[in-house]
Amino acid sequence: MGRAVTWIVWITVGSEFLASVVANNGFGPGKQHWGYSGVRPRAYIFWWLHQAHTQRPETRPLIIWLQGGPGASSSGYGNFEEIGPLDRTLKPRENSWVKDYNVLFVDSPVGSGFSYVEDRSLLARNTTTVVSDLIAFLKHFYHTMSAITMNDWEGSVPLYIASESYGGRIAVEFAYALAHAVQGGTIRCNLRGLFLGSPWLSPVDSIAAWPQYLAGLGFVDEGGRERIERKVAAVRDTVRQSERPGLSMEGWHGLQQTIVQETGGINCYNVLKPSRKEIQPHDVESDEVLVYGETLWWYSDTGPPPPESHTSSNPLEQLMRGPVSHTLGIAATKRPPWGTQRTAVFDALGDDFLQSSVGTVQRLLNETDLELVVYSGQLDLIACLPGTRGWMDRLFAHSPASLSRPSRAASSRGTGRGTRIASRTTRFCGPGTWYRPTILPPCYTFCTVTLGGHR
Repeated sequence: MGRAVTWIVWITVGSEFLASVVANNGFGPGKQHWGYSGVRPRAYIFWWLHQAHTQRPETRPLIIWLQGGPGASSSGYGNFEEIGPLDRTLKPRENSWVKDYNVLFVDSPVGSGFSYVEDRSLLARNTTTVVSDLIAFLKHFYHTMSAITMNDWEGSVPLYIASESYGGRIAVEFAYALAHAVQGGTIRCNLRGLFLGSPWLSPVDSIAAWPQYLAGLGFVDEGGRERIERKVAAVRDTVRQSERPGLSMEGWHGLQQTIVQETGGINCYNVLKPSRKEIQPHDVESDEVLVYGETLWWYSDTGPPPPESHTSSNPLEQLMRGPVSHTLGIAATKRPPWGTQRTAVFDALGDDFLQSSVGTVQRLLNETDLELVVYSGQLDLIACLPGTRGWMDRLFAHSPASLSRPSRAASSRGTGRGTRIASRTTRFCGPGTWYRPTILPPCYTFCTVTLGGHR
């Protein structure tokens, strides 16, 4: 895929001295830059920039892509499974976002993908740490790229933050902190808006919608619905009243097990895909099951995988730990292989996983002029559409008149439907799931139309 050219760039941010390994001539088509940024002592974020496939990429907006999980990898899942220039089989992706925009894949939180910590005690345990790491990274990225390209990435390039699932929660918290950092003069940034794909912003609303969602689609009978509802109520109570760390996650895993039992192992990322009982044993860890298993759903009744497994059990892992790692020059280092700290990332954020960030969405709307676009796939169970509608309807029912106005439909060229539900907020739903590429092309078109002026 081409020989990598590598620099060591030293940057001082405040009183902290950071090192980044930066390279280009990467894996696949187009101009690329990638590297590691030290965001805290012994904690490193990996980033991978694909510049727009246009004559003047410096004139195109920059989109930061944040994956879900927590623990899933932007450099892997987001890049090769969803929006990057190549798919997992290394075929060109027709609807790649890189055709029109600069896309920056960030493996966050530290420990996701190629990002890593040297000691597990350094993993983030709340969104506050995740966000502070991202801001430290972004400062470093801007300094690094400006030094390499001689372009003013901070001041002249519009920035959007795109995300899916749990990444949506990080996106809104990151955007809010970033907006205040800009106001406070601690960073220069041209932040314009957010794309939130099936966002895990109000977990209690999402899980509360599961029983009726599954019953309405015929996956459970009345008895199954009632048993799931009892588990949901237990989780809701522990989230609101928990005094013991880990209690909420115990309830979460219990809810997962109940749904697996009642549905025969439904594919929670696309309910029309084969259930667990329909999958052959040798396929349980294959691409279709674990590529989107952000929250280790498929292990909920068998236990998690061994913590430091370096073996590649599915095609994406084989690609990332093999050709990609070698081409980017990572394999030759002593850094952990791609994805080996993923389970630890989720475990570390367990007490934070079921908390809500709807209040931060409200503050973004009240205190900033950012544009928000929310995507939802109709076949996604985890952040199901009824749950998303629940918190959004409640949010705008209590919003100031300046934020709320009559809905109007917006076209997405025949494959989905968008509604402008407030002055700077658009909701889009499509006949698919955010975790599969089927919904991404119409969402991409829809976001381009909604945000306007940059394509």
